[in-house]
Amino acid sequence: MVSLNADLVSSIAFRYACRLTEYVDIRLQTIHVEEADKETFPPGSGWVRSTWEKGLIQTAREEIMQLINTEKTACPPLDASIIRIGEYDEELLHEIAGKAYDVFVEGILNSFHTQLFYKKIRSKLYKFATCPILLVKNLTTPDRVALLLTDTTDIPPLVSTYLKLFKTPKSSVDLIHVSFNKPGKPEFREALKGNIMPVGRENAYKLLEAAKDMLAKKECAPKDTWIIQDSSEKIVEFISDYGLLAACIPRSIHKDNPMLNLLSRVPSATLLCKK
Repeated sequence: MVSLNADLVSSIAFRYACRLTEYVDIRLQTIHVEEADKETFPPGSGWVRSTWEKGLIQTAREEIMQLINTEKTACPPLDASIIRIGEYDEELLHEIAGKAYDVFVEGILNSFHTQLFYKKIRSKLYKFATCPILLVKNLTTPDRVALLLTDTTDIPPLVSTYLKLFKTPKSSVDLIHVSFNKPGKPEFREALKGNIMPVGRENAYKLLEAAKDMLAKKECAPKDTWIIQDSSEKIVEFISDYGLLAACIPRSIHKDNPMLNLLSRVPSATLLCKK
């Protein structure tokens, strides 16, 4: 399900979702929630209210169709857009609960301000959505995917979320274990080779091997496996070339969480699973 508004952020998210269908066997369902000010709602539930809602829905549908039509050459066949009037999170949660969506997609401004990203993650929608959420910042290509792990990552939800979406992967996937250093401290960056365990990195190695085994069982062995210890800024530089990043975050997360800070800074699309 792809959430759309008549703006540039939604246009980018929709175009990314269309590209995603080239790599993943999914069908897109677009939805728009018209958040009318409660003060403008006509009183009662009679003819006046009904006429007002129909007019609002028709105007919204025309705007969304105009956005979709600009991407006709690049998008797959689509069903009619779902148009709802009401509170954004409530309407989307209701729609997600009623159907078995594989993923919810929406756009977000590409900003280095963690607060915007944090506000989104802390929203009611993100707390209670029963499917993974894909946040799109830029029009990248999902041909290279990285699964991000930390010492606290719950491996099964992360890997299963990726595998559910990429059932028959046409893109390459890497595994990257990250730990966060303060600037100026010694950094560490190494690609794992065979069964050689880096000295002092035993826990990271075990987590990567567990994720690697889960992927291999589904015939989706990772291309490369990395262990990185550095500042958030340096890690961002390393992972920015990926078209899609996947990470598992807790449903209750503090704004100073280093993974949250990292994901808020990367330009790549971000697939979020919840534990």
